[in-house]
Amino acid sequence: MRRSNVVLATYRNEYLQELDRLSIPKEDNGLGYVSVFCGGGGLDLGFASAGFKPQFSSDVVPAYCDTIRQNLVGHLSEPHDITTLSGKTVLDRIGEAVDVVIGGPPCQSFSILGARKSTSDPRGQLIYQYARFIREISPKAFLFENVPGILTVNKGTDWAELLAYFEAETGYHIQWTKLNAVRYGAPQYRQRVIAIGFKSKVNAAGFRWPQGAHSDSPELPELGKQAPRSAGLAFEEVQGLPNHILREHCERVQLRYSQVVPGGRDRKDHTDRVHPGRPSGTVLVGSGAGGGRPFIHPTEHRHITVREAARLQSFPDWWVFTGGPTAAYRQVGNAVPPLMARAIAREIALALGQ
Repeated sequence: MRRSNVVLATYRNEYLQELDRLSIPKEDNGLGYVSVFCGGGGLDLGFASAGFKPQFSSDVVPAYCDTIRQNLVGHLSEPHDITTLSGKTVLDRIGEAVDVVIGGPPCQSFSILGARKSTSDPRGQLIYQYARFIREISPKAFLFENVPGILTVNKGTDWAELLAYFEAETGYHIQWTKLNAVRYGAPQYRQRVIAIGFKSKVNAAGFRWPQGAHSDSPELPELGKQAPRSAGLAFEEVQGLPNHILREHCERVQLRYSQVVPGGRDRKDHTDRVHPGRPSGTVLVGSGAGGGRPFIHPTEHRHITVREAARLQSFPDWWVFTGGPTAAYRQVGNAVPPLMARAIAREIALALGQ
């Protein structure tokens, strides 16, 4: 059944208002976080909006640190290679203890879209550097994020060995699950593996995974859950916003895209057109040789912009990505949706007694 224009406007405004609420509270909750592999700041924004005090953020790419620093004004954000970044250096820089360390080591080695070389790829080794960094910081808790493909590499043995290594290296009590961002209000199907480690067994026992208010099925919503948000919400009132720069396509490409139905796929470049009436597929970052791999706009015959992709990821419009279109697309495509990050952060705070 078609919604009336009034209902559609209300539905759209509810989503935009929720994104606006991803603001930084005037008073923090008494807990601080350090972020590594910060990227475009999905985890940073989620934790900061949940009341955590930003203490230090880092990534090997300077432009990503610029994004964090520009949006979290006054926050200490510096480019570092984690292989040479010690916990002592960070603790000395901030001059206080750290409650939570958050990060998603580069996941290309484990993605089903990559070569799946796992830990034989140098990027896979960054996971072990993350464990070392956590041990040196010694926070009350840490968060580890990665793609679902990490669960099936080498028939699951790599994931089991990785968890065992983290437990042995850090001594933390670890629990993990697979979460879908659509359940937390993002208009996008995006699954991520999340592992949470607590130093205290008591805190670990008190932790609960956030349930989310939304179902993942538009046709058969779960009892007591709202229907998932539709991707069409991401494309309303974007004119004049930061990072909303249209890419020009030649007539041949525009003609080809005009023949792709909503929810369909272009046969030549395998790009999907967003269906406005249901959540989008996973926003992808693309290959290292180019920029992002954006979808085709629901109604216009072009790729979606960085801002439109950020809307699908649940970034508010005030969060601006620096470094040019290629860097911006990569920041958006690699990010944890802030709405999901905020839901996790709130549960961690509760488990830590705040």
